[in-house]
Amino acid sequence: MYDEDRLQRLISAHFDGELTTEDRGELEAMLLSSAKARQVFLDHAEFHGLLREQALQEGGVEWLESTVRSKPRNRWMSNGSWIAAGLAACVALGWWWFPITDSHLTNIPGDAPSASEEVALLGLAIDVEWDGPSFTPGAALPKGLLKIRKGTLRLDFYSGARVVLEGPAKLELISPDLARLDEGKLTAKVPPPAQGFTVLNGNLRVVDRGTQFGMNASGADNCAVHVFDGEVELQGDLPQSTARKLFEGDAVNIHAGKSTNITADRNSFADPVRMLKDAARENTAKWEEWRSNSRSLRKSSGLLVYFDFEEIETSNMTLPNQASGANEQSNGSVIGCEKLSGRWDQKSALGFAKSSDRVRFRMKGSSPSITCAAWVRVDSLPLYHNSLLSMAPDEIGEIHWKIDRSGRLLLGMRSSGEPVYQSWERLESPVIVTSRDFGRWMHLATVIDGDAGVMKHFVNGKQVAAGPMKRRVPVRFGLANLGNFDAGSPTSPGSGTVRAFNGRIDEFALFDRALSAEEIAAMQ
Repeated sequence: MYDEDRLQRLISAHFDGELTTEDRGELEAMLLSSAKARQVFLDHAEFHGLLREQALQEGGVEWLESTVRSKPRNRWMSNGSWIAAGLAACVALGWWWFPITDSHLTNIPGDAPSASEEVALLGLAIDVEWDGPSFTPGAALPKGLLKIRKGTLRLDFYSGARVVLEGPAKLELISPDLARLDEGKLTAKVPPPAQGFTVLNGNLRVVDRGTQFGMNASGADNCAVHVFDGEVELQGDLPQSTARKLFEGDAVNIHAGKSTNITADRNSFADPVRMLKDAARENTAKWEEWRSNSRSLRKSSGLLVYFDFEEIETSNMTLPNQASGANEQSNGSVIGCEKLSGRWDQKSALGFAKSSDRVRFRMKGSSPSITCAAWVRVDSLPLYHNSLLSMAPDEIGEIHWKIDRSGRLLLGMRSSGEPVYQSWERLESPVIVTSRDFGRWMHLATVIDGDAGVMKHFVNGKQVAAGPMKRRVPVRFGLANLGNFDAGSPTSPGSGTVRAFNGRIDEFALFDRALSAEEIAAMQ
């Protein structure tokens, strides 16, 4: 049994960020011992979330509509039994420290594809102009139609088949071992584990029997099939004279209900070796363009810290601050991170995987406005808060920049000394990272404009959220952690909290001024 009035007071204190250590233990015990208490907590959590959402809207927080992901409101409530069972554990793990929001009860976004919806991986994209939804190399591809106006794609199907698609093309992804080619050229290499991989065109079914073949389609029932190696079986409503099996060197052109035997022509399809060379050439060009832009960025007005991750001194794991005029005191110390490849093979990055991994640096002074920007690759979001940057712990003007477990970009700035929820100026974006984005590079930027009294989030050069600052305190520079968080002292409220980032960072910049939308877009 428990005191219901006491439970109500403890829950209210929890969401107000005012629980003491003793109160926290008492609330945990109540939640562990009573299913009814857990349900009361869930009811309060939902009500708290609704109030908070309304307050965000009334407070002027603006989300760009096109970036807001769908989130069925009652989805998590339908799984209330297992959420309730974990509430006490969550309290024990430290929910009550900044920031306390309803995001802790938010599932991974509703539009993130399940494993059963994904059928292939985009391996390469060379000189591609998309016609509809676009993807970047490394992205998991869901079922649906891929359309490109030009360029070449390499698709690695989960069955093991590897497909090269040449534009203009329309290819419907149906399952890991089934696709439909309506337009364009396709080359498939099918190893033994993927035997049976099938490509459709109209009523034609091209079934692999352990082979390498090509298809050239210009509409339904207008397709040529070339066999380069092994055996292919043709199925469906075929012209009577058409062979049901094709072998190496065989080819057939099927058009308007008639078929014509032709010779397989490997040279009329994309060459995988040439494709790899083209991809390497394109990557080198992009890397060289970045190097030129990077040299210009170092001279930008107001740039305090610029890590390009290109000249990591492995002997002492120092990351030089490349901002023009910066001194050695602002260099970063690399702790535990692994040196990996960045956006291109020639580009260096740091990988953050362990709870200890971070880049530590120190700055002095303060500023009414700042801009922080980084190229990041998120590999997973295992924690409630996955830190990108934390600075000046326990001081007024302290900064927390991070991604929460549901994939929203968060900013918090301490505006008063009390360690409670109300002490922070906050801005959160709509969901900008789903499981579909894991392993993909994206550019994140956040602006605190103290003069205008507004905070803004940008993703890949586009503004996704903005909100007013109720209290305009200067941003405090001090001890900072890139890719991690630690408190100022062992007695700090957040001491021991794990907020490590899991992924890679290959460029980071910190300015002591508010960059314009145009300046941020130019960093792409």
